[in-house]
Amino acid sequence: MIFILLGFIAGLLTATLIVVTLAYFRRVIEHKVNIIEKQVGVAGPRPKGFIIEPPSEADEARENIIAKNKAMGRGTPINQLQ
Repeated sequence: MIFILLGFIAGLLTATLIVVTLAYFRRVIEHKVNIIEKQVGVAGPRPKGFIIEPPSEADEARENIIAKNKAMGRGTPINQLQ
């Protein structure tokens, strides 16, 4: 029973020591992590462009139906777009 209690107290002391140490060195750790993040970001590949997909035929047909109905001054029912 005494060993269980001693082990529990030792675990609490170890956890407390780790938390206090990390809290004390927090600023130093954050500074080094930020430097490493910047170095990794610069070393990685950089995007140089992008690809734009043309609208599909179905999208173009829907846009034409909507434009035609708008020119006639009325709304477009959903069944015309399907």
